[in-house]
Amino acid sequence: MESFCKVSIIAFFVLASGVLLSSPTQAIRTSEQDFGLALEPSSDNGDDIIPIELSHYLRECLKKIGEECGSIFFTRIFIGKKNVIPAGCCKKLLDMGEECHYTITETVISRPEFRANATLYETRAVDAWNKCSQ
Repeated sequence: MESFCKVSIIAFFVLASGVLLSSPTQAIRTSEQDFGLALEPSSDNGDDIIPIELSHYLRECLKKIGEECGSIFFTRIFIGKKNVIPAGCCKKLLDMGEECHYTITETVISRPEFRANATLYETRAVDAWNKCSQ
């Protein structure tokens, strides 16, 4: 399980945060110097490359959600931990916006480590959004 947590992401939250990041742990960090965006492939198939425009957009999304809340959403969506979502994190998610939330999620899912469970992660992302928007 620990090695699973070391896969790439931006983010989601945190969301994003990380799909474009070199590890899920980094995916939840939102300060620009903490981002390990994979602008050059770490594998021969190019799966790690995130277009510059998308990486900039995702960075901005992750700054809005913050490290603590990004970690909560990431573990909820991609690890499956049924953690409590604090009201402040729900506010940050809603302020970040639905487009950012789903873009981060889809970016993470685009990574080879996450593709096999895409439907599960998409369902969890929708559930997290719905929980916060009630």
